Amino acid sequence: MLRSTLEKVGIRSINNVVDVTNYVMLEVGQPLHAFDYHLLQRSQPSRLAEAGGTPALPSSSAAPKDGEKFKTLDNVERTLTSEMLLIADETKRHRPRRHHGRSNTEINDRTTDVLIESAYFSPTNIRRTSKALGLRSESSYRFERGADIGICDWASQRASQLILETAGGQLAEGIVDAYPKPVEPKQIALRHHR
Repeated sequence: MLRSTLEKVGIRSINNVVDVTNYVMLEVGQPLHAFDYHLLQRSQPSRLAEAGGTPALPSSSAAPKDGEKFKTLDNVERTLTSEMLLIADETKRHRPRRHHGRSNTEINDRTTDVLIESAYFSPTNIRRTSKALGLRSESSYRFERGADIGICDWASQRASQLILETAGGQLAEGIVDAYPKPVEPKQIALRHHR
């Protein structure tokens, strides 16, 4: 079902995990990224194998140096600026913010543990980075227009549910959330007669 749904809207099927992230993006408008957990570098040992364990957070964001080179999945070397933001672990840079993955952490045939990233990024920064690098993607398209900051957690849970249904496995409990300034929900008053 996932494959045929994606193909009907012009998105190429990759594998069941990546297909789930693309499906959820189409379903609710929240771009997601799936990492092979064991290809990420981290200081804490992996606890995914422990039942009910909460995974260590291996990825964060980092600003590249002006002129830093980065090779994306399309095998093109890109030149970055310090205005851009990369998703990184403790030793490697993985991709410019929500644009185009890097092959060293992608889901592959040997992947056993998956880390789902669901995040909100500044639309202005995504637009500038996408234009400067000449990279357009379904994710950047949505982030440029402003994704829903309040749906990140729900989207990751939805992706987890679908991954379990399509690939099997066990869900580690808990999430890791880096949300320094939560946005307060807005109350909207509506009059029924209007």
